[in-house]
Amino acid sequence: MTTPGMRPLTEADLARRDPGLVRSYAGEMLSRTAWVSPAMSFPLPLPLRRGLLRLAGFQIGAKVTGLRQCAFQSNRVSIGDGSFVNAGCRFDGFGQVDIGRDVFLGPEVMILTATHEIDDDGQVERVPAFKPVTIGDRCWLGARVTVLPGVTIGEGTIIGAGAVVTKDCKPGAVYVGVPARQLR
Repeated sequence: MTTPGMRPLTEADLARRDPGLVRSYAGEMLSRTAWVSPAMSFPLPLPLRRGLLRLAGFQIGAKVTGLRQCAFQSNRVSIGDGSFVNAGCRFDGFGQVDIGRDVFLGPEVMILTATHEIDDDGQVERVPAFKPVTIGDRCWLGARVTVLPGVTIGEGTIIGAGAVVTKDCKPGAVYVGVPARQLR
């Protein structure tokens, strides 16, 4: 009988760990650091921030604004024209993040793509799985909204400040709370 929680690390797990995977993640992080860290610098002009992010492999629309002091774990991020990414936003994990046109992300919005699967015995997998996040056109996410892995937020949806979005949101609706629930 097993107990729920983090699966214990075994010698077989250690032997099975793929050093190439770790090197791949580390290599990606190091190769981006030269472009992404300066791109998030507060005094750097916006056109230069966008340009550095594009050089690092991000898909950034021509009229994207903001982008100050944000954190990106991966360059698998697409942000559509006319969108605003407020200060301190965080894009976590190696899953794809697609943000539509004319989207407003409030300060410190966190978009997560990494998760740890739980098996039938309640054991948590140690190696993360990555699920994409999609935010439709004309959405507004208030300050400190957290979007969990695998979520799709429909076009024109508003998410209230501090909400934790755990599942897909309908287009044109308003969601608030923890977990986020449809208000109207």
